[in-house]
Amino acid sequence: MCGRFAIFSRPADYLEMLVLDESVSPCEAVENYNAFPTQHLPVLYRNQKNALRCDLLHWGLIPSWSKDASTGFKTSNARSETAADKPSFRHAFKQQRCLVPVDGWYEWTRDGNNKQPYYHHGRQVTWLAGLWDNWINPETSEPLTSFTLLTQDASGKPGQIHNRMPVFMKPENAIVWLDNRMTSKQHIFSLMQYYPEEDFDIYPVSKKMNSPKFNNPSCIELVDHEISGKEIIHR
Repeated sequence: MCGRFAIFSRPADYLEMLVLDESVSPCEAVENYNAFPTQHLPVLYRNQKNALRCDLLHWGLIPSWSKDASTGFKTSNARSETAADKPSFRHAFKQQRCLVPVDGWYEWTRDGNNKQPYYHHGRQVTWLAGLWDNWINPETSEPLTSFTLLTQDASGKPGQIHNRMPVFMKPENAIVWLDNRMTSKQHIFSLMQYYPEEDFDIYPVSKKMNSPKFNNPSCIELVDHEISGKEIIHR
């Protein structure tokens, strides 16, 4: 599960991390320390004309065939192990993959009746693997492009906090991951076998994070917390 993340770095800076075969204009800058589903957030993808773009997309994938937008409330994450076969994701998994830049993300443990948030971050922006789709509102004919984050079984440090974690992408693999012509399921899965554990740090942050209204730089500040007896939250 990855239901909240932070993105505040400059788009031009994190785009420079990638090995791309064409230039792409940076998307609108975002300073969001508590990003959550339904918000519009930076995503790198190839659109239906195969043009490489960095745009603000709706978090919560709405399949093109969906009758209404409510589907997006349940599809902020997609299990990487089954996304290739699930009706909501299988087309996107094959031909509409994307990358989502994050400065860090949050997961929770349960300590009694209290939920304690933890911030996970690397030394620089981390690129997370995702899928996207384009939905047309049948009432207004307005298009809405949305995305979901792929997740996998947690290992290493993240596995001490939660049983799931995002799928990470090596910057040098970006061009292949985004290539709509690359449809081999085996090749797609091989790109997801990456976890830069040595580059990550995890620490507790304020329980104010339990509210999506709490959104400022103090979201990522370290707080003291006794973690003995904590229970990993499973989803």
